[in-house]
Amino acid sequence: MEKYVRIVQKLTSLNIKLVAVDFDQTIINMHTCGVWQFSSKSLVPRVRPSFKQFFKAALSCGDLHVAIVTKSPQIPLIREVMEQALPECDTSRIHYRGTDGEWKEVKGVSKEGKQQHIQSVIQQIEKDHKVKIKREEVILLDDDETNISEARNSKMKTLLVKGDDSLDELLEARYR
Repeated sequence: MEKYVRIVQKLTSLNIKLVAVDFDQTIINMHTCGVWQFSSKSLVPRVRPSFKQFFKAALSCGDLHVAIVTKSPQIPLIREVMEQALPECDTSRIHYRGTDGEWKEVKGVSKEGKQQHIQSVIQQIEKDHKVKIKREEVILLDDDETNISEARNSKMKTLLVKGDDSLDELLEARYR
C-alpha cells in the first residue's frame, strides 16, 4: 500500500487533480465487451491487485478526484464491482462515465477517445466542488493506444496500461 500512497503523492505534487481510469483491460484484466451477463461478484477477482491498492490510496486523498471512463454501457455493473472490490473505501467519490446515456455530450469537445467522458467529469467536479481543473491537470490510465493518443493531443497526461505492474511507471514518472 505504501507504494500506492507514494504514487498518489507524486501525482498531486505534479498538480494532477483528476485521475481518469478505463475499466476493461485496465482496472480489470479482461474485456467484458460491454455485455457482461454474469454477476458483478464474478468480476471482482478480475480487478488487478495493483489497481485495488491504487484506488484505496487515491480515494483517501482529498486533493485527487477519481473517475472511471469507459465505452461500456454497464455502469451499474462497474459501480457494483468497485463497491465490492473496495468495501472499506468511499466509492461514492468515484465519478462514472460510460455509454449509458446518463450524461450529456459536451459541446466543443472532441468525440474521439475518452475526451467527452473526461470533460463531462471535469464539469461535474467544477460544479460540485467549485474547483477548476485544466486538461494538463488530468491523467488518463487506459489500455487503448487511440484513447491515450487523443488524451495526449488534448494536453492531458497519460499512462498506457499494459499489465499488472503498469502503475509502477507513475512512481518513476515514465508517463507523458
